[in-house]
Amino acid sequence: LRKLPLRLLRTPCRPLFSRVRHFSKPGDHPGDEQSFGREAEELALEKIGVDRYDREPATGPFGTLEKPAVIYSAQKERVVGCVGSKEEPHDVYWFNLRAGMKHVCTICGQVFVLEDNSKRYANIES
Repeated sequence: LRKLPLRLLRTPCRPLFSRVRHFSKPGDHPGDEQSFGREAEELALEKIGVDRYDREPATGPFGTLEKPAVIYSAQKERVVGCVGSKEEPHDVYWFNLRAGMKHVCTICGQVFVLEDNSKRYANIES
């Protein structure tokens, strides 16, 4: 192997860019003009105070066959956990909920259906 010159070995390593410069105003996302697709949708909703990816547990009335509990997702499948109703809770029952199909919890009988996330924000104007 070829040996490196001693002057290269003694030179301290310095980062190529020592400082990061931000050209956006406080509160603005620097990629607003450059984003597209789901990222652009998420940023537009964020500006009006809506979280596109709601990380809170889904709550609402007990799902029945006539009116199932709606779970929103950007994907065609989602893992869901059922804990029963307020009157009769049970341990968490995990299952895969797929688009286009109703799923019935085998413990409490609650019915779930998966819907596209874009339907959730269809009537919000930006």
